[in-house]
Amino acid sequence: MKSQTSLLNKTLLSHFSGTIFWLTIVFMALNIIALPVSIWIATFDREMYPGYEIAENFLFQMSAGQMVIGMIFSAFLAMFLLNYLNDEGSSDFMHGLPVKRPAILIHALAAGVAAIVVPLMVTGVILLLERMIFIPEIALIDIGKWFLYAVFVHSVIFAIAIFAGFLVNGIFLHMQMIILALFLPLAVWGLTFASANVLYDGISSSFIEHSKPVLNATFPYLAIMQLYEGINFTHSLIWGAAAILLIVLSFVLYKYRRNEYVTSNFNFKWLKEILTAVTTVVGMLAMGTVVGLFIPISAAVSIFGFGVGAIVAYLVVEMFFQNSVKIQFSWKSAVFTLIVIILFWLAFIIGWTAYVNNVPSKEEVESVYISTDYNYYTDESIDEYFEEGFLFNDNKRIIDDAVTAHNTAIEDKTFPSIYTGAETTYLEIQYRMKDGSVMKRTFKTLENDSEAVQIVNQMTADKYDINSDFLANIKQHPEMTELWLFNNMLKADSSLIEDYKDNTDELMQYNPYIINNTGRIEASANYENNYESGMSSIYNEAILEQLAESDVSVEEVMYINQLSEMYIAELSEDEFNVFVDDYKGLDIKELSDKYELKSLSGDSKTDVLEQLNNGEFAPEGTKLLLYSYPEYTESEEDYPAETDFSILAIQ
Repeated sequence: MKSQTSLLNKTLLSHFSGTIFWLTIVFMALNIIALPVSIWIATFDREMYPGYEIAENFLFQMSAGQMVIGMIFSAFLAMFLLNYLNDEGSSDFMHGLPVKRPAILIHALAAGVAAIVVPLMVTGVILLLERMIFIPEIALIDIGKWFLYAVFVHSVIFAIAIFAGFLVNGIFLHMQMIILALFLPLAVWGLTFASANVLYDGISSSFIEHSKPVLNATFPYLAIMQLYEGINFTHSLIWGAAAILLIVLSFVLYKYRRNEYVTSNFNFKWLKEILTAVTTVVGMLAMGTVVGLFIPISAAVSIFGFGVGAIVAYLVVEMFFQNSVKIQFSWKSAVFTLIVIILFWLAFIIGWTAYVNNVPSKEEVESVYISTDYNYYTDESIDEYFEEGFLFNDNKRIIDDAVTAHNTAIEDKTFPSIYTGAETTYLEIQYRMKDGSVMKRTFKTLENDSEAVQIVNQMTADKYDINSDFLANIKQHPEMTELWLFNNMLKADSSLIEDYKDNTDELMQYNPYIINNTGRIEASANYENNYESGMSSIYNEAILEQLAESDVSVEEVMYINQLSEMYIAELSEDEFNVFVDDYKGLDIKELSDKYELKSLSGDSKTDVLEQLNNGEFAPEGTKLLLYSYPEYTESEEDYPAETDFSILAIQ
């Protein structure tokens, strides 16, 4: 063994390298399979697809699997390298060598970094060969970026895992600490959000909306997302600095670490108490949420679930942390955990109660989206692919009504578990505030005839809801590759978008109850790296002209033929609003009896189908056709008519 002052001790370095040799070989093999081989398979038969193009960030997208494998490997790397600290004999032997502790750690880190870099270099060389032989689209600069980013990601995980190893004694506990260090903040917040959805109605349905800081603090998630969204220099710099700090702290902890503590599970008792309390809260929230979701009976049942969850979680956590199923019970630990649980629930109840009861002032709102339909669009997709004003309405009356509906919904809502889909209406409200922020709320327990729902329904009673029309608001985006109508049955030219917009004024003249509730068709747009879809109106002249010029008929695209059940409703102007509500609430028999619907058969069906195929619609009239899908059979259960029947306004 060389002297204590040697910069590099080959024997020590060889020892650490030998410890992780086979682990490194496995990582190298998995690396090659996860990236070069996967890329080869993905591009193997591309000659069979004319016009096939590789995405600009193809290499980064394909490297997600490799990156996950690398992060797991980096964690195991640290566990194996520091495993000598977990055995009293090995620890005494290593520290009895004429080598200072910082030097030992430096050699361990050097072996670990080499085990990360060498397999990545081999993978990079294979990628270069692939590029030279059959994938020239992968640029040299992209391979270089991938290599540097992969080294960075693996090194950050390695640094976190090394630091975690000096907090505990035992390879299993080390693994637990790594998992907690990486995912505990996300688990706490995610389960807090899930529990709030179980206990409260009126919370945003968007988890991402409130989770950006936590997700940015979850490095594995951030590392993978940056492969798709681009590398954020600020976030990467922060994590790089954090990794360096953790390595420095590891040297500090190692310097003051005492060998006689090797038999203790935790090197810091206070850390064990804190982690026990926090992970118990996580387990409590997990079990309570599951009980609330799968046994939706009452608030008492959910509360019971949280209570049982706390007890079970505490016992399980103690088993894991004590590394034994025969735990040593500590009143001090139990009392501290109980105090943390009480403080958590106080903060939880106060915070979420204030959250669900918070309604913005009308003067603070710039525009609003309010609907009883689920909104699948993200803020990013709306900004990128749609005109300003899509979904959101800046009309002062609409804003006033939305705020009123929001206040009413808070009064009308009930405990989240006490509702069924057939008896309740989904209500989503999104405010774009004048300060640039977005406020979202979702209600799921409002009864179908509640005052809040009636207010929302009345908001679209004055005119056509142009803000929600897909074709009326979509942009002529340079990355759009295809435009489809009627569930991908009719391909349209992108020029249809402008033609449709030119004819939207006519839609505004029709009866809003008819135009907003009948003749709805699906339109969709494919982009180079995205897909968007939404609803538009068949009554728009541009759609009818597109149909007339195509090889498909109206009965094909609207799923109607001789086998469909058909009814005719002739209504007065005053009956439309009530009819629409009944259509959504009554079954077809009840609806037919109440409005004396005329059932069609034989030649009557033929005449109606001919009318439809000729494009003879009449949204300005009072005659409606209710029809089922072909070969419809009446169900034994009573479903609202809108479940199986669609409506068209005809002449």
